[in-house]
Amino acid sequence: MAKEKGISKTPPMRALEAAGVPYQVHIHARKQYTAEGVAEDLKVPLAWVVKAMIVQRSDGRFALFVVPGDKRLSMKKVAAALNDKGASLAPEREVLRATGYQVGSVSVTGFRRDDIPGFIDQSVMVAERIIISAGRPDAGIEMSPADLPKIIPNAQLGDYCEG
Repeated sequence: MAKEKGISKTPPMRALEAAGVPYQVHIHARKQYTAEGVAEDLKVPLAWVVKAMIVQRSDGRFALFVVPGDKRLSMKKVAAALNDKGASLAPEREVLRATGYQVGSVSVTGFRRDDIPGFIDQSVMVAERIIISAGRPDAGIEMSPADLPKIIPNAQLGDYCEG
């Protein structure tokens, strides 16, 4: 499918197709940059909207953390997972450089770089469906959470959220 509801195919869509993962594109009524905005726009539970958080290690390398929209990433748990107390959320400019996406529309797949390891919060996997970013603020992609490991190779499943 070269186009879906009037939207050009994005890197995340191409990655899903290459992995054989079925998906559905949802066009937002207006550009959305927050999980709350996407959930409201699509009338889905906030927990379905996953956030792709890019963390920069103290040595400059990056890591992807995937968390549900209704939870917050725990930097203490991130530090433990990476064995790096100096890890922090990557600055906006570094997120764009590493992924090719603007902050607020970072997807979980289709990055510019292929050396970014993935960490998926286990609570994402229990959602009925999930919405990931299409890599642009005007569209989201609905898919099964069971397919996340197909598009985030070697991802580590764990508890990475506060609470």
